Amino acid sequence: MKQILIIIFLSYSISWSQVYMSIKNKDGTTQSFNIEEVRKLTFSVGVWNGIDGEIIGNAIKSFTLLQNYPNPFNPSTTIEYQIPKAGDVEVNIYNITGQLIRKIESSFKNAGSYKVVWNSRNDFNQSVASGIYIFYVKYNNSFLTKKIILIK
Repeated sequence: MKQILIIIFLSYSISWSQVYMSIKNKDGTTQSFNIEEVRKLTFSVGVWNGIDGEIIGNAIKSFTLLQNYPNPFNPSTTIEYQIPKAGDVEVNIYNITGQLIRKIESSFKNAGSYKVVWNSRNDFNQSVASGIYIFYVKYNNSFLTKKIILIK
C-alpha cells in the first residue's frame, strides 16, 4: 500500500510542476506565477511583492499579544507579539502571586512581529515548578498579559 501512495504522490508532483498560480491583488489586477518559480509563500495583511515573498510596508495596526504555544507546555513555550511602531518593549514572566520570575527581554524594537522563548527557568537559571504563570509584554506605556501553564 505504501508503494502505491508514493507512486501517486510522484505522479501528482510531476503534473503540479506545470501548473500556474494566479494571485488577485487588492486593486483587482492578477499576477500569475509558474509553481516551479515560487520559492516561498507568505500570507499577510501587507502588500506582497510576488515571488520573493517580501512584505512591503507595515501591516501591523495595533499592539497585539498572541497566546503562547504550546500551552500547557514543558519545558519551553513561544510567546509572540506585534508592535505597530518602534518603541521600548519589555517581556517578563510572573508567578500567580505577582512575583517576577524571569525578565526575558527589555529593549528598543522596530515595528514588526517578534517571538521569544521561555525555557521555564528563572533569572538564576533554575527550573521553576509546575503551575500557572503570567507573561507580561509592555510596549511604550501599554501592557498586555496572558496566562501560561507549565506541566512537568
